Amino acid sequence: MRALIERQLYQPAVVLPLLVLMRLMVTLDFNLAQVTLVVVAKGSQYVFKAVFKPRAGRGESRAVCHHCHC
Repeated sequence: MRALIERQLYQPAVVLPLLVLMRLMVTLDFNLAQVTLVVVAKGSQYVFKAVFKPRAGRGESRAVCHHCHC
């Protein structure tokens, strides 16, 4: 049973979001209304970026983004 729990729960995909959520809750003094507001705002940002991400044109190279100084 312990091995099953270690395999399922001790993965970065599970542990890291829980740690981020716990850090957020501690930062906001466990105020669930503020935590919910921050989580909804961050989630909407990710959805907005995923839906409206810039697409490379036909003549542009995908390696050059032309949006930053990199």
